[in-house]
Amino acid sequence: MKLREPAMTQPPQPVPTQETQPFWDAARDGRVVLWRCDDCGRLAHPQAPRCPDCLSESLRARPYAGRVLLKGRTVLTVPAFEGQAVPAPVAECVIEDEPRITLIAQDPEDLTRTLAPGAPVTLSFTAPGGGVPLATIGGAA
Repeated sequence: MKLREPAMTQPPQPVPTQETQPFWDAARDGRVVLWRCDDCGRLAHPQAPRCPDCLSESLRARPYAGRVLLKGRTVLTVPAFEGQAVPAPVAECVIEDEPRITLIAQDPEDLTRTLAPGAPVTLSFTAPGGGVPLATIGGAA
């Protein structure tokens, strides 16, 4: 007999670690921080233990003020957790200066519906219920 998993009633929350805490602290303040290698200058995703290009361990969190580009979008039609409003537009975004870094963002106003891939968008953060901040699309940049 297969037991059924209990239904999720809250969205899953990321769990900040020592390495990712600067990202979440900045997100709570509405800012984007990425890791930059001190040796070669490559931008890296917050969970990277070392530079993906030169393998240096000299990565530091630095504010990112560059553009974010729309890569794609989808609309969730089946709730991921009990009580989730659907349809729920979601955008896949990339960092213009480092397109290998992808961010997934909510698009509650469906602003990306009329945008083509490559269009610049504004990325902000919201913290529903005071929880961990979630990336949200704020419109065309």
